[in-house]
Parts: sequence; structure tokens; C-alpha cells
Amino acid sequence: MHNNNLIYGVVKPSDTAPAGVENYSYLVTTDKSVSPIIFFKADSNQSITIKYADHEGDQLHVKEVKESKLIHKFYRTSNQKKQVNKDVSLLRTE
Repeated sequence: MHNNNLIYGVVKPSDTAPAGVENYSYLVTTDKSVSPIIFFKADSNQSITIKYADHEGDQLHVKEVKESKLIHKFYRTSNQKKQVNKDVSLLRTE
């Protein structure tokens, strides 16, 4: 991320955010002009709803992914777990 930090937060009612992401968590880089904000929320059916907008528009794209699929793809091997844990430890909160 070259001098760019990843920030984690939770959308609050006082935040300026697109409609439909109330109480979602989000990830954004400190230089918000180079990356989209990614909103996400764990659902009761063990899936993650991900919402994001590209830079050209305000329309949110929605993707739903099963938690088990994410774990299998990104958190299965010891190297993957180390990398994810390292990345999480570097997160800043807003």
C-alpha cells in the first residue's frame, strides 16, 4: 500500500455514506481517491454481504459470499493465516 494505510470502521448514522450501508463495517485506504470504500456485513446465514462503488458513480455493487468459502480460499494454510493476521494487525480505526 506504499505509504497508504488501511482503515477499518463501522458506519454510524452521522456518517456521510451511501444509502443501504447503515451499520455496515467498512475498509478504506487513507488516500480515499485511489480506492473504493468497501462496506461489508456478516449475515445470520453465515454469509458476508459486500457493497462497493467504483469511482465513476455512486451506484453500489453488491456481492454475497459464504463465510466458509472465504475461509477456505484465504485462511486455510498457515502462511495464509499469518498474512491475514499480519494485515489485520496493521488496520487503523477511524
